[in-house]
Amino acid sequence: MCTGQEERVEELRDTHRLESKSQSDLIERLRKQSEETEALLKASHSSETTNKESTDKLQSEISSLQAGLEKQRGTVKDEEEKRTKAIALLKTVRQKLVKAERERDDVTKEVNELKEKDKADKTRERVEKIRMQNEIEQANLEREKAVSGLRTQFDKEVALLKDKQEKEIQALKGQFESEAAATKVCFACCLHIPVDHMFAV
Repeated sequence: MCTGQEERVEELRDTHRLESKSQSDLIERLRKQSEETEALLKASHSSETTNKESTDKLQSEISSLQAGLEKQRGTVKDEEEKRTKAIALLKTVRQKLVKAERERDDVTKEVNELKEKDKADKTRERVEKIRMQNEIEQANLEREKAVSGLRTQFDKEVALLKDKQEKEIQALKGQFESEAAATKVCFACCLHIPVDHMFAV
């Protein structure tokens, strides 16, 4: 968009230069014609003693030159108006170009600010993620350590309980065997059966 505006401004400048050169050339021609007219007028005044026909001819030429001069003055005026309009248009285009460049700079600044903010946010998120990962790893280590301690304690308690149960079972078994033997002896005595026969298969 800015490139198009710059090309348009450059075209207007070229047009303005061409018009200025054309006006300068036109003014120079008018000046020469004016000088020629003045010279002719002086010549006509110096030759007032000549015959009337020559005077009328000169007067006709003078009138023609004056008409041409007026026409050229009108042309110069039109060219000057065109030049004024071209300058006004050039100023308007320049103002629009400056405004567009300012808006472009504002947008560029805003985009850069958003990029910096996004970069800062990503950096902050990355740091936060690393911190949370470290906390999770630390928590996992502590949990594994606690689980390992509980497992060791549990294994010790199970071993102690198992040993205690085995001892109690052995004690009960011995007590049961002693009571069974005593019961058999008592029963044999009551029936008058030899104890050896009670244990015989």
